Amino acid sequence: MASGAERRGWLEGWRCRQQIHRSLQGKHDRIAAIHRAQLPSFIIIGAAKSATTSLATALGCHPDIQISQSMEPKFFGRNYLRGWEWYANQFEADPRRPLRGEASTMYSSSYGSYARTPELIHHHLGSIPLIYLTRHPLRRIESHWRHWRGRSKHCPPFDQLLRSPRLRQRVVDASLYHQQWQRYRRWFPQQSMLSITTEELSTQPQSSLQQILSFIGATPDCSGLLEKGKLPLMNPAGSKGRRDVAAPSWSDELKQQTIDLIRPDSERFLASTGRPINTWAWD
Repeated sequence: MASGAERRGWLEGWRCRQQIHRSLQGKHDRIAAIHRAQLPSFIIIGAAKSATTSLATALGCHPDIQISQSMEPKFFGRNYLRGWEWYANQFEADPRRPLRGEASTMYSSSYGSYARTPELIHHHLGSIPLIYLTRHPLRRIESHWRHWRGRSKHCPPFDQLLRSPRLRQRVVDASLYHQQWQRYRRWFPQQSMLSITTEELSTQPQSSLQQILSFIGATPDCSGLLEKGKLPLMNPAGSKGRRDVAAPSWSDELKQQTIDLIRPDSERFLASTGRPINTWAWD
């Protein structure tokens, strides 16, 4: 029998999906239009544990850009019930910083409350620039599991990675980059989407940032955005009191099964974004 908290969670999820459906029918257009001057002009859509917080923090130091007050508003999904006024108030109508952005990694998740996120963003904001950060799929999985394990006693152990539906949905699916990329390509043209890898941000921080700045329409000046020539390290796995969570170890069988599951998707993603399919080593 479901607990009271589970029933409340189910009911809230149902209400959220109902309101999103109404929104896509145009029934919230007038409300959204009232706040047009404070809505984002670009969004970082994920993936989780791929330096999204670090990128958002760096971009927020640019004189043309403001980042949402909540680092992950999750508005075009679970938090849609909070309303357009709440979302608009994440930003200021400041003509000195005309570019507004947010970073919500759940936008590239497989959770049901985010199933219509690409369509919802496009309906209300049009073909705004979207930035999709990705990372070596196995390294991202390790970091994501460690992050969740440190936050919740309910996180299953790492050896359950492919057997636990919760781990599969929350941790493994977020590394299926091509699957997520195609969800957005259904609604957004290629020129509205930019993919950057965490490895590129790490090894080529200045040129990667300049590419991102040009993409979102900001002056491509990285002055003051980097710390000692690198992206600021924000929210690493194990941070915020979670440093006692050791990095997980792979059994040979689990690693091979995971590679067999995600490698075909990764290679399709790399090909579709113009990268060599051997960008990420699997050995």
